[in-house]
Amino acid sequence: MFGWTRAADVTVQCTVPGFEYPRPGLGDTFRLVGPVGVPRAGSVDVDPALLPAWWGDLDGRTVVHVTQGTVANDDLGQLLRPTIDALADEDVLVVAATGGTPVERLGPLPGNVRAATMVPYAALLPRTDVMVTNGGYGGVHWALAHGVPLVVAGSTEDKAEVGARVRWSGAGMQLRGNRPAPDQVRAAVRTVRDDPAYRAAARRLAEQIAASPGVAGVVEAVEGGRPVPSGPPA
Repeated sequence: MFGWTRAADVTVQCTVPGFEYPRPGLGDTFRLVGPVGVPRAGSVDVDPALLPAWWGDLDGRTVVHVTQGTVANDDLGQLLRPTIDALADEDVLVVAATGGTPVERLGPLPGNVRAATMVPYAALLPRTDVMVTNGGYGGVHWALAHGVPLVVAGSTEDKAEVGARVRWSGAGMQLRGNRPAPDQVRAAVRTVRDDPAYRAAARRLAEQIAASPGVAGVVEAVEGGRPVPSGPPA
């Protein structure tokens, strides 16, 4: 079943070479065009009216963002609550996004936690030092596009494979299962925050994403025209 790509005229994967295992056997019909729908770092202005009232609290702080994505938010005890508990006594500001689930379902919040149902990523990620996530492909690429290193915990859908690529690329750490213990999260966040190699790897991927064709690469693949060159942004 894993050979189906060789039977296709072209297969487009919305990532960059640094986030995908080398697969030379697939030839030039397998194309990595970078993520689509993910603004490159610094390319989007955010309406201040969309920012929560506590936005100014991020100033001068080490920021850790935690999310369970946009779908898997029925049980906030999987990752959001363990991360909140793990970092309650750390010198960081935790920004928790519940993906539409009422914030009240998080329970009592320590003084270093700010929560909202949604937070504009184009504004948040440039100010984020570490992102803790269940490994959704889109959210991970949003973080990488901004050079943010990751702690990933997820085992459903494609999340285990996404986490494996985060680990393989050097851009973060992978925790087993959907419900890590707070001490596991705390240790991973400390490691990713304090070891500059993780942020350096995330920034290398950000550079590849900035140079990738994105939507133009998809259009070229569908229309069968000349390949769109990848290079440093103008």
